[in-house]
Amino acid sequence: MFINKSSRKIPKNYRNITGKISSMKTNKLISFESKLERDFLYLFEYENFILNIIEQPIKINYVFENKEYSYTPDFYLETPINHKNIIVEVKYYDELKKLLSNKKENAKYKATIKYLNNKDIDFIFLTNRCTYIKSDEYKFNINFLLNYNVIDKKNFQIIVDLYVPQITIQELLNLYTKEKFKQLELINTIWCMIRRKILTVDMYEKLTLNSRLLQLKNYDEKVYQAHLQGRVSGGYLL
Repeated sequence: MFINKSSRKIPKNYRNITGKISSMKTNKLISFESKLERDFLYLFEYENFILNIIEQPIKINYVFENKEYSYTPDFYLETPINHKNIIVEVKYYDELKKLLSNKKENAKYKATIKYLNNKDIDFIFLTNRCTYIKSDEYKFNINFLLNYNVIDKKNFQIIVDLYVPQITIQELLNLYTKEKFKQLELINTIWCMIRRKILTVDMYEKLTLNSRLLQLKNYDEKVYQAHLQGRVSGGYLL
């Protein structure tokens, strides 16, 4: 089953935060209907495991007490080859608990699972109890790193040559040069390498120049770009 466009437009809502975020993965604006959906969209945009995002992806018809209804889930997530794609419903945990005790809501979700059963697509709930979403530091880091997308090849090689495990960003910059202005030449590439998960850090601590670079992973730009296009079995830098 392939989904390539939204099936429903998100209306204005005066009770919840609604809006759009700019997505590099989709090359368009993606709509959200709550602050929680917005936070998850930034997470989807950051994660290498997710290749594409479609909001309000499909309309599922179901019957409850002899009446016909329809339901549109929040998001469809495309993942690498050999992984199942995912239909996502985003809800606050307390709200979801109430919904699942409602027979009509249960019928809706059961119909969704049945519909997706033979289509090799998973259906999941995501709530505000998600570890990433609960961490303000993690969310801050994601939003910060999403601004960095270009790797300078020359600076990349300098960073690789200077790297030692557990070095801080500032220590690495100092190895390159003591001149603060010249250090700026490297910093954007460092942020981009963290954003792509080439350099790993503790994402549950707010990123600063004193953050430690825990690991340097092997990186191939051609493989990474092929991964983004869904052509790498199992994915890359997940």
